[in-house]
Amino acid sequence: MQKILLKLIKKIDQKESVSSSHWSKYHRNLYFGSKGLKGLEGFGNTGKNFQLLHKLFQKKFRKLSSQSSFFEKIDNSAQQISRNQKRAYNLDILRQTITLDFLNEKINFNEIKTTIIIGDGFGTMTTLLLENNLTKKIFLINLRKTLLVDLIYLQMTIGEKRFENEVILIDDKNHMSKIQEKHRVIAIEAENYHIIKDIKKDLVLNIASFQEMDMKVIKNYFKYLYNDTTKPFYFYLCNREEKLLPDRSIIKFKNYQFKKTDFILIDELCPWHQYYYTFKPPFKRYYDGPTRHQLRKINLIT
Repeated sequence: MQKILLKLIKKIDQKESVSSSHWSKYHRNLYFGSKGLKGLEGFGNTGKNFQLLHKLFQKKFRKLSSQSSFFEKIDNSAQQISRNQKRAYNLDILRQTITLDFLNEKINFNEIKTTIIIGDGFGTMTTLLLENNLTKKIFLINLRKTLLVDLIYLQMTIGEKRFENEVILIDDKNHMSKIQEKHRVIAIEAENYHIIKDIKKDLVLNIASFQEMDMKVIKNYFKYLYNDTTKPFYFYLCNREEKLLPDRSIIKFKNYQFKKTDFILIDELCPWHQYYYTFKPPFKRYYDGPTRHQLRKINLIT
């Protein structure tokens, strides 16, 4: 097994200071045993069956895409990734596909060299960006247990040889010097999220992740992101407008620490994040409140 994965497994039961009550609840049964990961919950699923039913229930979601050649390319890539990972091409994956298609309509991916992903379920967005060469480097930040899941599923797609060559784990800004040209994915444990202050980025993605953090942690993310004043970058967020965490705290989108100088390209309820389907009645189920997405240009020169 790769050294990076072994390092994370060794520390898997250590408490993380940035973990919210949400993740204290959903990480409690997650462990790595002789047969691999067990107790996965709280960040999507890996359903392996009923692919024909998935296609049937996804028809309305697919109509929300541009239905362009770009979407077709990303869609085909997502199907191949799901096969490599022995997963169904479920709604969790399709949403990431549609999100990339949406972003492609708004930004020029040829200009995106460095991307930061804050939270990624099963490494899906990371893998899609990587396999479609939509960015040169990806800084992937997640809680230790979830980061382990991300990297294991990434390895399933790119293979052990590429994983060893292209992926690196850093835990201090001084380790940035270890990043080589060959490294495409730079993994960072969430406790070390201060490192993002020193990353020159073109795109930051946060999809259904801030909504599950404590507000003090979210404020720090914004402080660290806005610390980069060297050039503008895109910031895409898709989170619940309000979410009640297990400790009864309420995380609100409107309380995020945006700056008034941001240029807002998109601010609306996200069409593909308002409800989900199940294979049992009622087949269509709404979340406990609306989900908003925004695309911003950050650090514009004024």
